[in-house]
Amino acid sequence: MTNKLYKYCLLFFSALVCYVTSAQEQIEVESILNDSEVSYKFNLFEADRYFLQNNLDLAENYYQLCLHMKPDNPFILYRLASIYLNSNNLADAEYYIDKCIALDNSNEWYLYLAGNIYSISKKYQKAESIFKLLIDKNPNEFDFYICLSDVYIQDNQLKKAVKVYDFVEKKFGIDETILIQKKNIYLKLNNQKKAESELIKLVESFPDELQFRRILADFYLQIGNVNKSISIFQDMVDKYSDGYSHLGLASCYQSLGKKDFFYDELEAGFSSSSVPCDVKVGIIVDILSNLTSNNEEFERVFKLSEILLKNYPDNPDVNTIYADFQMNKGNIDIARLALENVIQYRKDKYPIWEHIMLIDNQLNDWISLFKHSTEAIEYFPNIPLFYFFNGFSGFQLSKYEQATKSLELGLNILPKNDKLQSEFLTFLGESYYNLGDKSKAYDCFDKLISIDPNNIMVLNNYSYYLSLDKTNLDRAKSMSYSTIVMEPENPTYLDTYAWILFEMKSYSESLKYIKKAVELDKTRSEILIEHYGDILYFNGDVDGALEQWKRVKTLGKGGDKIDEKIESKKYVE
Repeated sequence: MTNKLYKYCLLFFSALVCYVTSAQEQIEVESILNDSEVSYKFNLFEADRYFLQNNLDLAENYYQLCLHMKPDNPFILYRLASIYLNSNNLADAEYYIDKCIALDNSNEWYLYLAGNIYSISKKYQKAESIFKLLIDKNPNEFDFYICLSDVYIQDNQLKKAVKVYDFVEKKFGIDETILIQKKNIYLKLNNQKKAESELIKLVESFPDELQFRRILADFYLQIGNVNKSISIFQDMVDKYSDGYSHLGLASCYQSLGKKDFFYDELEAGFSSSSVPCDVKVGIIVDILSNLTSNNEEFERVFKLSEILLKNYPDNPDVNTIYADFQMNKGNIDIARLALENVIQYRKDKYPIWEHIMLIDNQLNDWISLFKHSTEAIEYFPNIPLFYFFNGFSGFQLSKYEQATKSLELGLNILPKNDKLQSEFLTFLGESYYNLGDKSKAYDCFDKLISIDPNNIMVLNNYSYYLSLDKTNLDRAKSMSYSTIVMEPENPTYLDTYAWILFEMKSYSESLKYIKKAVELDKTRSEILIEHYGDILYFNGDVDGALEQWKRVKTLGKGGDKIDEKIESKKYVE
């Protein structure tokens, strides 16, 4: 591999000087090609480029070439150690980081990587010495202390870990995560008093955080001091009407075998808006899984499901649970399973098929929806809704060929002016687009817009696709502008409009809309932020652009060119 890459280097430089004809010029070219420093810089550039692109195999090859030229370069050794750690090749990672820090034990990045490699390799003494060295070099770096304590915990030196936490607490102040970690350590050490002390300190340090009081109450319940647990939960119920504390009280009464009090507190907790719906659903599912044939207790659980339905009438999980009670009172199987049992024997029951698929759709269970709709079409080949469900679920599962087939068939039998026509055309167009057939996709979008000119989702997507094609930008601009007229504070639509303006080279106008999109965006969209950086760049704000591109990396991966943009400090197409 080394020889091949070396030959490639020679070809690369030869291409730059292929016009040379004179003997003197030929001598100069050969001198350049034989210059080891030039070769080294080329290999290093390629290694860094592939490393930033996360193409670690090629990066490794080029770094090895660099190492062959400069075997005592700690940076190259550091990068190779990083690559081997990433591939879980701990032996090589440790070998190269050892050589790296032997050459340079002052660089914190080198030492930090070494500490992590040793820790993962369970070389705890070496990891300990590294993090101690880092702390000596930078005693105000909080993370180094945490890494040291983590090493002690992994090495089961729990008392040493506590000492580090105690020191951190004195130096940096109270930290809730550390207090909880100390509590966990003390419990492992069977020191309930110390664990209790840490939790009390946590509550006293953060008196407004009810969750810490609940943790303390749960701790008392865990160690069997139910009365103290009840006292804390009851106090929060009385003072703050805390829904979670009602659930905590329910757990206390359950441990005491007081079922009436248990269900009374559950009903209060289920009625509280401070407890999320998914928590309540999880509780009721757990109860159902352990429910006996006790009719009285079953009625109490049924009442819980009624409270859920009242507060969350559109929630698919809640409706599933409620259907279970309504259709099979006394049967713990969920409604869908019961309905599936029906269609096993009565394939001709259209309402049952439709009900099952509506439940699948509510649950976003695209695999089940695809399976059920495929089977239903065999028995009801003239029902457009079933073709739509099949095409829609196929689209969600990236089965685009099957999706287009079903949506085409369903669209052909759909009555004219049916409300489902817009839905058919939307997902048929999107399926075509994902298959790379832009012509058919755009035909669908055109038909849809002629039927429903204010379909905001299609207007936005269609205009954005055109901007990616860099074609028909005037129409894209017109469609996109209509979306921001309809929803002027939707960051997605503002971003699309800004990007179209960018592609039209209206950079200052584009900046106005992308700024508004960024201000309104609550999702911290990577694409939106990267667009912001691109637009800033073409408005002459290179520093601002670089700041936004780097921000993209903190949010996620970003586009394919984001690393290159950051590295070159330039916009890359």
